[in-house]
Amino acid sequence: MNRILIILIAGICFTSSTASAGQEEQNISYLARMSDGKLHRAAAISGNIYGVLKRCPALRPSESGKAMMAVSILLYHGLDRHLAPNQAKFERAIRVFEDAYRKAVQRKVNCQTDKAKDPDSYR
Repeated sequence: MNRILIILIAGICFTSSTASAGQEEQNISYLARMSDGKLHRAAAISGNIYGVLKRCPALRPSESGKAMMAVSILLYHGLDRHLAPNQAKFERAIRVFEDAYRKAVQRKVNCQTDKAKDPDSYR
């Protein structure tokens, strides 16, 4: 069930990375309607991917990984452009993203271990 949710979010967010501003607004609204738990999970996955890619430049994100990375972009755009209907919710999700990013960058495991933990996000 979690994998299905992640793939659904990834598909929506990937669409936002290639779509118009109107589509971006729809995706931001979709994130705003998500429960806090699901939004925080998506933000944590996004932060983890960014952190692993910073620590392991040899890894490349897959299409699913790129889509999950778009979650953080949507969160920041939602706040910066005042599109987020619930700014406090987006601010909390951004803190989750930043915490996950920081933890991923500081981890002391090798890159292949990170890739093995989440093979769908990396090539």
